[in-house]
Amino acid sequence: MLFCSKLVRELVFEERALQPCCNTHSIAVPSFPFAGGSVDMEAYTRHIAATAQEIQRQNPQVCAGCPDLVPLSHSVCVPELRFAVLSLNHHRHICNCRCVYCDLWKPGQHPRPFAILPAIQSLHDQGALEKNCVVSWGGGESTLLQDFETTGRWLWDHGYFQYVHTNALRHSAWIDQLLASGGGRINISLDSGNAAAYARVKGGDWWDDVMASIKKYFAAAITPEQIDIKYIIFEANNKIADVEQFFQVCRGFGAKKIQLSFNFLEVNTGSVSEHSIAAAAYFMHRAQELELDCELFFVDETLRVRIDAARNNFFA
Repeated sequence: MLFCSKLVRELVFEERALQPCCNTHSIAVPSFPFAGGSVDMEAYTRHIAATAQEIQRQNPQVCAGCPDLVPLSHSVCVPELRFAVLSLNHHRHICNCRCVYCDLWKPGQHPRPFAILPAIQSLHDQGALEKNCVVSWGGGESTLLQDFETTGRWLWDHGYFQYVHTNALRHSAWIDQLLASGGGRINISLDSGNAAAYARVKGGDWWDDVMASIKKYFAAAITPEQIDIKYIIFEANNKIADVEQFFQVCRGFGAKKIQLSFNFLEVNTGSVSEHSIAAAAYFMHRAQELELDCELFFVDETLRVRIDAARNNFFA
């Protein structure tokens, strides 16, 4: 029996579908049509139960070869779903940044994001959310949504913790309040350490605006641990000098948590270069020196082995 806990523990809102994951591995994942309104939990539960059976086929149509699948010694029954994580990506193509490693912001035929609050309220009313369910705002850029604050306030009022991914290009007073209340955290993908590198990677001359927003967020937060600053390492920013400047910016803000990732496309095609691996090794080494909490995101065991080897070679 193969199984993935995300099938029963997580729910991802996409543009016109519900999924148990964000499809970071570029494989076919279970998709349940959804265009807003109330979530039919009985129908979605049947969908997940059928998916669990489909995965057991020799050549399944979904989840084939996914590294998140694990063997179980017993069969799985899906009588009731209660989600520990909601990921809101229904606005995946709505963004005010132009990152060179991302194609989602580029023009195309994309539907207008549906109102997300009715869907969340329906899950709450049906008892489909764990009491400590975490709601992750992904995207796209959530602060551009008209119902971002309204939905965020409802979630806060009902005790659901929020994790907001934002490029910080546009400052949000509601995020200030969320941080000050202790009801949430944010993740800022900065990917650079100076204005020139920022423009090269993020696609625009917005460094000063982003710095101003981040400064306000740190001022509003109860603790700096509420703010993760992320660096996606790839060919455009993998020079050691660029990485070091990122650390100097983080130190200037008093950051305590940083995140290291790679370009999804490079990971899925097996093309993460040795220069990027060396930069990641330096990143982890420097984080340890500065006593920063360094989280690895989208770094599988193969990449981790390469990074550890580079660390032993250069920084032992």
